[in-house]
Amino acid sequence: MINEFNIQNFRGIQAFHVTDLGQVNLLLGYNNCGKSSVLDALFLFSGATNPRLSISVNWPRHYMSSLADEMLKLNFYGLNPVFPIRLSGGYGSPEKTRELTISYQERESEIMNLPTDSSGNAATKDFRLNLDAEIDHQVYHSDLQIKGNSTSKAEVNAPGAESYQEELKCHYISSSDPYSNNVALFSDLLRNKQEEALFEDLREIEPSLRDIVVANNNLMVDVGLEKRIPIQVLGDGIRKLISLFIYLFQARDGILLVDEIDNGLHYKSMPILWKSVLRGADKYNVQVFATTHNIDSLKALNQMLQDETFQSMQARSRVFTLRKTSDCLTAVKSTYPQFRHLINEEIEIR
Repeated sequence: MINEFNIQNFRGIQAFHVTDLGQVNLLLGYNNCGKSSVLDALFLFSGATNPRLSISVNWPRHYMSSLADEMLKLNFYGLNPVFPIRLSGGYGSPEKTRELTISYQERESEIMNLPTDSSGNAATKDFRLNLDAEIDHQVYHSDLQIKGNSTSKAEVNAPGAESYQEELKCHYISSSDPYSNNVALFSDLLRNKQEEALFEDLREIEPSLRDIVVANNNLMVDVGLEKRIPIQVLGDGIRKLISLFIYLFQARDGILLVDEIDNGLHYKSMPILWKSVLRGADKYNVQVFATTHNIDSLKALNQMLQDETFQSMQARSRVFTLRKTSDCLTAVKSTYPQFRHLINEEIEIR
């Protein structure tokens, strides 16, 4: 698990430092303060030798450009790659360290493009992201290159890094996570006979639910009708809980990042959400990082942590309120006793 984390020159964050991370970490803060960017940085950090993540991390939010140089500059602070991105931190027990440095380079292409019109203009530059990861004192280099100004194809080069077996297994549920991802993952849940705990939680929202199966590449649910119906008919709340549960299983002994964890859920369903998260994190040994700014969600988390079943998770839970001052991001930590006091006294924490 990640114990501390540092960000430099990533997106709108010039500097960020957080320590004493727990097993369940909730990130609060104003809109656009950098909560989602912290999750994205953690995702890059966890896959430090995979240069593909530097671009693909932007796709769920449709955060991209049609121009090669602009696309590779998107994650740099102020869109200016003069200062490299640096992500560093400690993880595991005994603690190991890693630092990922991402730098930008553009140079004249070795291949000259002939102009296609009388203007004589032709793209003659190659654009590259260089990634240097130092993991437990071992250095790995990889890069991602786009030739010319075409975004249709990028070349990935990872000598040495390809043989590295990543220790930080990480899964990411974005705020726009596609439903189609769930079918294959749910099938894996069924193969491993882990579905009953999920059904137990879902029945608290939909008491008539009997089971869920995979048919014709869809999740089909039995709610006592003559035929099973597509899971979409039951609404976003059911699908949200399914996604969370199956990703917790997939992330066992690893890390799960969840953006807007309570998005689409009615406030009465939020205790069920947190019961699933706390139980899954404990059972499958998953470190969870999630964002929210929903007071009902915070009250539900406080409620579940007071439940006798989850009291052991109190010492392993952290709430961080993110505050942006100039271009630096600070994290104000609340341990569970502090968090409980703030919620019970209705003191604003978000």
